[in-house]
Amino acid sequence: ADSSKVLMRQVVNDSVHKEPRVKPNVVVILMESMSGSLLREFGQKLPLTPTLDSLYQHSLAFTNFYSAGIHTNHGMTATLYSFPALMFRNLMKGTVTPHRRGLPTVLKGLGYENMFFMTHEAQYDNMKAFFATNGYDDIYSQEDYPKNQVVNSFGVSDHFEFGFALHKLNAQARSHKPFMATILTVSNHPPYVIPAWFKPRTKEEETQIVEYADWCIGDFLRKAAKEPWYKNTIFVILADHGKMVGKSDAELPVSYNHIPLIIFGKGVKPMKYTGLGTQVDVMPTLLGLMKVNYPYEGFGVDLLKRRRDMVFYSADNQIVARDSSRCFVYNPRMGRSFCYEAQPGWKLRDTRFSKVFLPLRRYVFSMEQTAQFMLNRAR
Repeated sequence: ADSSKVLMRQVVNDSVHKEPRVKPNVVVILMESMSGSLLREFGQKLPLTPTLDSLYQHSLAFTNFYSAGIHTNHGMTATLYSFPALMFRNLMKGTVTPHRRGLPTVLKGLGYENMFFMTHEAQYDNMKAFFATNGYDDIYSQEDYPKNQVVNSFGVSDHFEFGFALHKLNAQARSHKPFMATILTVSNHPPYVIPAWFKPRTKEEETQIVEYADWCIGDFLRKAAKEPWYKNTIFVILADHGKMVGKSDAELPVSYNHIPLIIFGKGVKPMKYTGLGTQVDVMPTLLGLMKVNYPYEGFGVDLLKRRRDMVFYSADNQIVARDSSRCFVYNPRMGRSFCYEAQPGWKLRDTRFSKVFLPLRRYVFSMEQTAQFMLNRAR
């Protein structure tokens, strides 16, 4: 047996083994730095995200969901390929472009046309090479857009990207071949560029850009809803990671990793899911909704079939595990642990290390070591 395949298993979501007559399209939107703390759903007092807050009331919406890391490459590899973030590592880069099995490769095997849309240059973080290697057919980037639409070093604005993507999705839908589209936004990343025609309600640039990013999602969905393919599509909206919002509440502030996850569309029943989850769970949860059988070697679980007792994630210099009532943070360079009891609303306070935190420590150490082992064996 190949010891690098320690997590390999066959996931069976449909024992009948019949392919659906009409396969649903999939649109995954990864929003730049959209911390849960920016949503009224999670206590934000300013009206920054009316689109996302409305979707939380009418979708399969997750309230206790966390990003795998604090960088975009972490969010993409975790969400699309169910592989967790590792400190200091960009999992899309290597001497040879890494191969990953994930949502794009599974759907490509089922006859889907897979498209990836980014705002910036194709080589940023090795994105074009990585996604072309790992299941995507068409990759659109700054090189494909008019030069007069480029607004800063990160390329075009969100509203232009969504308009461009909608045109491509409409064209693909006319081919009657199912598609998966992934749209990576960037506007909520400095340097901020807010179009002159956009009229925000708040006064600070830091909040105005959040309003604009949320508006772009709403505008895209309103336009997409007029297209024939919309009713046969599952939408997945989440952040690549969070950002610092308000005052620090822990050694690794919760707002860096607590993010929204919203799933809606064909066959998806609206509900609030209050259990724990992370980005590695997106792939198995989505494919479970789609009733797809597939080989799987990722770290996630189908959250609609199995509730998590714990989740883990990381930053550049820390690893974290948490359950419903406690949070454990470890800094390897310092060799120091930070332990917290979670209060209502996940307001955290420091507490001395005790045996009750041992399960969290063992869990995050074992998960991170397993991920590193898999990477080393795959070289």
